[in-house]
Amino acid sequence: MTTNGQADNMQDVAEDLQRELRELQRQLRGRANDVRKEVVKQLYTGADAIRKEARQSDAGDEAKRSADEIARGLEKAASYLNSRSVENMGEEAVRVVKRNPMRAVIIAFVIGLLMGIMMRGDK
Repeated sequence: MTTNGQADNMQDVAEDLQRELRELQRQLRGRANDVRKEVVKQLYTGADAIRKEARQSDAGDEAKRSADEIARGLEKAASYLNSRSVENMGEEAVRVVKRNPMRAVIIAFVIGLLMGIMMRGDK
């Protein structure tokens, strides 16, 4: 049997844990938002670099058009990331996975495979 003092102590501990959890969530959202902003910046920078390289190279018109398409794709991704919060993107991802679970598994597998290859390097 717990006494009233023990129950109060347990309540205090639970409240402290809830406060710490809220603070951790706030910090994680802040960090995720910082990463999102940096990714947006890098996508726009990459799009500019691709266009600049295509203009300065001796590539043909078709290669320049392809480079411009890639740059537009990067800008579209940057615009998407810039217009949504981390929470919104998470909610959208959940909806997409629920609608297309097999597709989500395949995409996750391919991304994991590519990341594994990139991280492995030239060993």
